[in-house]
Amino acid sequence: MAIRLDNGQLRLVVAPELGGCVVRFDALTAAGPLPLFRPGSEAEHDPNKMGLYPLLPWSNRISDGGFDWRGRHYSLAANLAGEPLPIHGDGWQQAWQVEHQGQTELRLGLCSSWQPPFDYRAVLTYRLEEGGLTVELMLTHLGDVPAPYGLGLHPWFPRSADVRLEAPADGVWEVDAEQLPTRWRRMEADDSWNFAVAASLPAGRIDNLFTGWNGQALLSWPERGIALDVTTLPNLSRYLLFSPGENADFFCFEPVSHDVDAHHFPDPTAQGLVELQRGQSLRQQWRFCLSEATR
Repeated sequence: MAIRLDNGQLRLVVAPELGGCVVRFDALTAAGPLPLFRPGSEAEHDPNKMGLYPLLPWSNRISDGGFDWRGRHYSLAANLAGEPLPIHGDGWQQAWQVEHQGQTELRLGLCSSWQPPFDYRAVLTYRLEEGGLTVELMLTHLGDVPAPYGLGLHPWFPRSADVRLEAPADGVWEVDAEQLPTRWRRMEADDSWNFAVAASLPAGRIDNLFTGWNGQALLSWPERGIALDVTTLPNLSRYLLFSPGENADFFCFEPVSHDVDAHHFPDPTAQGLVELQRGQSLRQQWRFCLSEATR
């Protein structure tokens, strides 16, 4: 059953049993609800058709059917139809338990140990505050064997012809046919993917990871007169940008803690993964603050 939070300005609908996903996030206006995330449906059973879900214990894809860690190989099965590689971890495909529910705050919990070496407890908190939504994710490793962890969020936003993104980065990873990183290139001032200042989304497909981010972004829809300020705490230095193209009705701006397929780099921790010992935790916060767009 979906749970609603409402502070008079904003309304959030969450489906704990569907990976703790956000079904809808709307501004409450005199003209009716105004979607800030791509609106989903409470009758839907696919988190990928909703507005947001958490990414844990890793983000995006892992190649080669698994990875090696501390001399041991861990196999990972593909977990999404049409995707040959395991993607986005397991948190988005499990039912979360309600631990606290109030008018403006919801806290969910999840314990997962079915996919070694990941053995963790996670707490996902949604909180409506004045003018914004705060999402907090804390993960604690419970296993005896140390394991590499990463976190992220996967929101979908409405795509319109006028939408603008401002999210400075120093570089971007080019990818192969499996969407795995092949070459990092520096972001030049005249690059069509340079979002150091507010710019339109690419007309064609994009599904790439950007690096050297400062953890702050601005998404704006001038024709609707609204914008979302995105901030992270601690500041994240990476984000993924995904959209099938200009005819799509959505795009994804995903603030994440590590590179795609970081598990297969020579030094995965240099690519953002964090090795946790038993009892150690990761905590990350994201905030989406509603503001007026400059026309």
